[in-house]
Amino acid sequence: MDKDLPADPLLPRVCCLSGLLGSLLFLTGDMLWYGGWTSGAGFHSHAVMAQRPDAIIILAAALGPVAALFSAVGMGIFFLTLEPAGRRLAATAAALLAVMMLIGGAYHALYGCFGFTERIQDASIRQVLTAQVAALRDGVSYPMYAAGVVGTLLVYALALTRRTRFPRWLVLLLPTTLSEASTLFHAAFLTIPAPLGGWLLGGWINGSFVLFFAIATPVFWRLGAEGGT
Repeated sequence: MDKDLPADPLLPRVCCLSGLLGSLLFLTGDMLWYGGWTSGAGFHSHAVMAQRPDAIIILAAALGPVAALFSAVGMGIFFLTLEPAGRRLAATAAALLAVMMLIGGAYHALYGCFGFTERIQDASIRQVLTAQVAALRDGVSYPMYAAGVVGTLLVYALALTRRTRFPRWLVLLLPTTLSEASTLFHAAFLTIPAPLGGWLLGGWINGSFVLFFAIATPVFWRLGAEGGT
């Protein structure tokens, strides 16, 4: 067997399919909360969530930790494909991205609380509780973002400067980078008309992970096929 190929031909496939499933579960949670046929400017996630039944809000929130487990396994693809550039560095990158996804499960679950706070009729109480939930969400987000940024930078460094199994063109679709487009180009997203504006603005972040793994799965499926020869 070629030393540049994974020892177990199933591992790349398991990681990619697990990552794809986790991403789809995260995206499903988003769409259950606030999916709708609105324009980008007309998209208001908290207001839409407040109109959802309690069971839907809870179900969508509960999908977060489950999705995070599958997504964390999916991050193993970075270890398998970047390993030729350095086993420890590749393991560190994959571990950091896995930590990001696991914390992301808690972040996702906490976001569901906005669906309940938005229903409070007293404006002053609603503002206080919404701010408190936002502070809790933000506190959880800091280690998530830190792990994601460092892990992503390691992926870039290894994939672009050393010989790996990771195609260099695929770094253009790294979901941790692609997902930031909705923040960097928020004004442009607001101009997207109905019926796609709300879907794209609300689902862009987790949709970026779906896109990455939907492309990575057939790309890295070949590793499994070659690994068994």
